[in-house]
Amino acid sequence: MERESTNSNATRPRRMNTSVQKETVTPNYTGDSSLRSWAEPSPNWLEAIKEWNWLWEVHIYGFGTIFVLITVFAMLYLIYSGKTTFSRQRLHLAVMNTALFTAGVLRALILFWDAYASSNDTTDLQLLVCIISWGISTACITSSFSIMLLIFLETTKISLGPARLKNLPCLMSITLANIFYLIMSDLVVWFHPRAKVMIFICHVTFAIWGLTVSIGYLVAAIRMWRNLRSSLGEMFFNRALDRDARRIRRLFVLMCSASWLGVTKFTLSLYTAIGEYGVFADIGYVKSWPWFAVQSSLRTLESLMCVFIFFISLNNRKTNNSTSPEISLA
Repeated sequence: MERESTNSNATRPRRMNTSVQKETVTPNYTGDSSLRSWAEPSPNWLEAIKEWNWLWEVHIYGFGTIFVLITVFAMLYLIYSGKTTFSRQRLHLAVMNTALFTAGVLRALILFWDAYASSNDTTDLQLLVCIISWGISTACITSSFSIMLLIFLETTKISLGPARLKNLPCLMSITLANIFYLIMSDLVVWFHPRAKVMIFICHVTFAIWGLTVSIGYLVAAIRMWRNLRSSLGEMFFNRALDRDARRIRRLFVLMCSASWLGVTKFTLSLYTAIGEYGVFADIGYVKSWPWFAVQSSLRTLESLMCVFIFFISLNNRKTNNSTSPEISLA
């Protein structure tokens, strides 16, 4: 979510560090001449959109539609889970689906309204709204990913991490604190660009949090599998328990896949924060095609993470409700 500023000297080439191979172009800014700059570099939108051609339309409308579908499914699942889920999980699922609903709405809104603040008539207020909304939706996706892991741990009785961190109020406090800091850092940097280290801290914090949760998915899945084998012993291959075992194996695969998606997504997010797309990149523009590839990869990973959250939630509920008492996952 970045946008380069325009000014009265927009036709002059910007001085750049020639010791590093970067794309150097004569700034050809779009938009209102009074539009302020943002801390993170972006492509030269006027030239980049021409280069991407129809792929740009596929990107914004394709991912926008996907996030609309995520919003609709989150709303439907929120209604469904409220009627069929046990009360101890109802609140967890309600918060998780509300976070996914919020993320889907904000992502779709920005992509359809002014994707990455790239239009040539973006105003200052519109840019600020895009930046803050995009950050909040990122926090909501990460939060729902964390809550799904919490639900899994509670239903399977698997021990993972400090007990004080394994409760919904703690996760909600972390999420709200991150959102508050995100909004505050964006506003501070908006008026005082030299404070851009605040945005760097925000991005790195989200990436580390996401990586920790992603690794938690893998550890929890492995412990569930080990507990399954130890509880069944010689009956592990008993065909009478084959249906229940298949459900648990499917859940195991989903958890491992979600872990891989999370690690890939948050590692890429960490790269964008500390690399040439971050606030400390000493360039005016980034190369258009690498930027497009990174953003397309991030949107794909985010979409798949949301889909896997739904799949794991549904499979976890079925496994918990119908697994034979002979099978213990704890």
